Amino acid sequence: MQHAMRLDRPVKAYERWAARIPNVYSSEVLEQELRLDNQKRDTHCLGLVKHYRSLMPMAQEAHRPMFHLTPADGAIGSHAKAVMDAKENFRQLAMEIAKRCDINTREHIRCMTSPSV
Repeated sequence: MQHAMRLDRPVKAYERWAARIPNVYSSEVLEQELRLDNQKRDTHCLGLVKHYRSLMPMAQEAHRPMFHLTPADGAIGSHAKAVMDAKENFRQLAMEIAKRCDINTREHIRCMTSPSV
């Protein structure tokens, strides 16, 4: 059984593991000490992606990303809300990656707004 996220944070079962990621990433990948900003946040953290439990099987069945699911794919009711949340979550992550790669996002914004089938 998989535990869901609660209020934008992992459940206690995963919180311990999530807390270890910044230190392990800094020491093992970057081979340096963890750097925190003024608000004690990991400067290498791109974002946190929520576990969208039931959207992944739906997306696999529809052969499309979970943030492009439609009511025809079965994304109705709370699933439709989860699709909108996933789209925003992945948009924020993509924008952060683009910012850190110094990519002009205005040129690429169309890719994120129109579904590809």
